[in-house]
Amino acid sequence: MIRGYNKLLVILILPLLLTACWDYRDVNKRSIDLSIGVDDVNGNLEFTGEIAQLAPNASSKGQSQITGVYKYISLGKYFEGSRVDYDAKMPFPDFSGAVRVVVFSKKYSEKIGIESYINRLNFSNEFRNSVLVVISEEPTNELYSNKVENDISIGYAIENTIRSLSDEGGALYKTVQEIIMDIEFKQIGYLLPYVTKDKNVVKFLGFAVMKNSKLAGIIKVAETNGYLFLLSKQPTMVTTFPHPRNEKNLINTKTSLKNRTIKTTYQDHKINVYIDLKLNTQIQYEYSIQPIGKKDIKKIERIISDKVKKNILSALNRSKDEFQCDVFNFARYFKAQNHEEFKNINWKEEYTLANFHVNVEATLINTNLLDLNAKRPD
Repeated sequence: MIRGYNKLLVILILPLLLTACWDYRDVNKRSIDLSIGVDDVNGNLEFTGEIAQLAPNASSKGQSQITGVYKYISLGKYFEGSRVDYDAKMPFPDFSGAVRVVVFSKKYSEKIGIESYINRLNFSNEFRNSVLVVISEEPTNELYSNKVENDISIGYAIENTIRSLSDEGGALYKTVQEIIMDIEFKQIGYLLPYVTKDKNVVKFLGFAVMKNSKLAGIIKVAETNGYLFLLSKQPTMVTTFPHPRNEKNLINTKTSLKNRTIKTTYQDHKINVYIDLKLNTQIQYEYSIQPIGKKDIKKIERIISDKVKKNILSALNRSKDEFQCDVFNFARYFKAQNHEEFKNINWKEEYTLANFHVNVEATLINTNLLDLNAKRPD
């Protein structure tokens, strides 16, 4: 009897397993969004973005491939109004699960702020929380005009550029989910990639400083080093300076983070942040081959340490004096390490009076390539 019931159960379930997904729709009959631009135009919300152009894939029977993109624009008083305008123009139902990046214009970020739309993305089942978020220097309509030369689409070019830089320690890859966590914490700001399109090529310009989820300032790419050594998982710095014993000969080095320790205290009614960095430095090449001795190594290590420390102090002081915003997540460290004190202070106000103590130690790790017994020339 039991075996009979088991057979009947299998017969009833089998058709369900063999049936395609209940809401399946041919990919060629969906409007697949690849990226979204959000902007303010005369008090109205403008969505600009890219829809994938699909064609049959000759190498994979029954599958499609992206052969290009086409631009769309929709306009409305609020998110819903712009979405209604969008739906009225789309020949097929929308699919937003393929969105790679959301771009806010500088104007929109300054005037309105991005929190409301980030919340919309977070609560919508259509979008992935791992979507990259960036700020564009120009209006998004302008950013999405014309095609880019270095990728299949604007969205792909932005996402691939920032991901590549982030992997090499040269940028921060900030997602919707991470921004939501920062917003919910309430006491801190955050940094977003700041981009533009230069001669039909996407270009990373630096960081947009977000305070209360509104644009509070811009950090140029040449000024990002100090921020990266405090925030990036694997920051790197390539620098060139004169040989310790020959100013006409230049040395090129690459420095990476080995270890980062951050501790906080509250003394004399002031926040204290202690930052300790251990760095690894490699000499990549000399412009002219010249022996490097033990004394030279110590000088090179000091040059690197001082340079990184200077950049970090500049970034720290700018955050509390110019931006007046903790973009380094120090509040999280402080709350974990000084829980009672954190409950009794106004972090946003007291951060502007914080004391920073920075220690940086660089170690040259490829000394096997050098002449440690090198002597000074007569």
